[in-house]
Amino acid sequence: MGEDYNTSVTVIKNNLIVALPAEMTDSCIQNIEKTIIDKTYQKNIRGVLLNFSMVTVMDTYTYQAFENITRVFSLMGIQTIWVGLNPGVVFGLIDLDVAINTRIKMAINLEIGLTLLN
Repeated sequence: MGEDYNTSVTVIKNNLIVALPAEMTDSCIQNIEKTIIDKTYQKNIRGVLLNFSMVTVMDTYTYQAFENITRVFSLMGIQTIWVGLNPGVVFGLIDLDVAINTRIKMAINLEIGLTLLN
């Protein structure tokens, strides 16, 4: 991905697990987006888990960027689940009055997210 953003991308049984870093710049998000979309296309991925458990702050731009990534995956026929959003991040998004897309599948942790994918 060029620079090191502490993002881990793992493939397990046609599922992509993306562990997102605690802090993300705009260029980091763009690099993550390119990497995971390319990898899903190349590896015949059926499901993606976006793991936000290390993320401590999420602004409107970051939320919308990952919402758009989720929509891209949906158009590709790939199921996407967001996991690990901590209460502080959730309350922060509510305080920012972010229009939360309730159609995005979410799970409290990775184990439940994997169960939802399978």
